[in-house]
Amino acid sequence: MSHIHHLLRKNETALLKTASYYVIHILVAAGVAYAVTGNLLAALTLSLLEPSVQAVAYFVHDKAWLRVPLRRWRTLAKTASYYAVHLVVAAGVAYAVTGDLWMALTLSLLEPTVQMLFFFVHEKFWEHKTQRNAARTIRVACASSAACSRQPLCTQACALRTAV
Repeated sequence: MSHIHHLLRKNETALLKTASYYVIHILVAAGVAYAVTGNLLAALTLSLLEPSVQAVAYFVHDKAWLRVPLRRWRTLAKTASYYAVHLVVAAGVAYAVTGDLWMALTLSLLEPTVQMLFFFVHEKFWEHKTQRNAARTIRVACASSAACSRQPLCTQACALRTAV
């Protein structure tokens, strides 16, 4: 049990990001699937099944991107790579539900395209939140009168803060 608890705490941010994107994904998938199929049952099935499979792909994708340092181009490159993953998963799930190759291909191109707009906004939100939390942690460390255990990071952050 402690191993599971440790795993959850270690991946807390990634799991929260995945859960929040999962909700967005279900809503967008339902809307797009209904627009393409005109069938409420197929739209609901796709909107629950496809995002569930995508959530696993998203988690693996997000964990892989943790190794890439924050750069100006990172969010755009991450979005493009997830788009490719999303296309493959969406096509497979859409074909499994509809049994219609053309409808599956239409859904697999349209739904991920719409999703990527939401993905980009979602990623920017989490990037901003992560940077804000890091800055808050540094400010607390810098405000303490004790010696800072994060000296290089703290000194750099304090210099940036006093320069602004």
